[in-house]
Amino acid sequence: MTALRSLLASGVRDLRVRDYPVAAGARRDGRGPYPVVWTDLPGGTALDADGVVTATGPDGRPYPNPVSMCLYALGEHSRALAEDRPDRDRFGPFLTQASWLRAHQDGEGGWRYPVPVPRYGVAPGWYSGMAQGMAASTLLRAHDLTGERSYLDGADGAVGLLLRPVDRGGCADYDERGRPFLEECPATPPSRVLNGALFALFGLIEHQHRTGGSAHLAAQDRLAAELADFDLGYWSRYDLRWSWPASVNYHALHVSLLAATAGLTGMPVFDDVADRWRSRLRDPASRLRARVVKATKVWRHRRG
Repeated sequence: MTALRSLLASGVRDLRVRDYPVAAGARRDGRGPYPVVWTDLPGGTALDADGVVTATGPDGRPYPNPVSMCLYALGEHSRALAEDRPDRDRFGPFLTQASWLRAHQDGEGGWRYPVPVPRYGVAPGWYSGMAQGMAASTLLRAHDLTGERSYLDGADGAVGLLLRPVDRGGCADYDERGRPFLEECPATPPSRVLNGALFALFGLIEHQHRTGGSAHLAAQDRLAAELADFDLGYWSRYDLRWSWPASVNYHALHVSLLAATAGLTGMPVFDDVADRWRSRLRDPASRLRARVVKATKVWRHRRG
């Protein structure tokens, strides 16, 4: 009972709602601010001596984390754009991350994660669809700032791997209609992480609008069709692998990501779901229910 009480207490304490601003000036071609503005370094990360974002691995050692790197880079880029006549130096932190990404992109077009994901039974060495899409967004903006063709080549490679089928080492799980679900963490069975798919979609939309491609249309159509699967009736799910409610912060992130997706795609369903989930976010009873249900399910899972 002590473990259950601890989980419940943690859930009750976690009633704060973080703000994830949606950029009013986001464009489908990515020439402007990123659709959702990240306001600081992601939790659990730090800047190394070279200014590159690192996360702490299970062994306690830091490693460059592509998703965290992109969140920080794109947040810095958006904040710099918002300033009155920012000089090139203001974009320095952004370009540091973009330069690292391009220099360390492998021959497949991606960045392998050197850590396992026990939640999905994934061993080290996996590619993340979220990282691929966000890196594309980062590299496209780096090209806009520098004019260096290499960044465009990097964005092309990132999207190529993003759209490669999971069974061929990529990040896209295709349905019978040929529509991809962009997997943040490719696994068997599929994990279907909602926030990761939405972040990946942003990069795909921006890249396809630059190149004249249409791959984003099938991806956004599938997400729109499957949004109901993430709706618990009182809260949202983090993924489809587990039936647990998302944390309060991830539910808040879902709301902002869906609102931004509605702006990029012009599809009302994303706004409709964002509005419905926003109302639940503002309801203390719904927040508390989500935390208690999650704590209970996690406790039962740990007991086997």
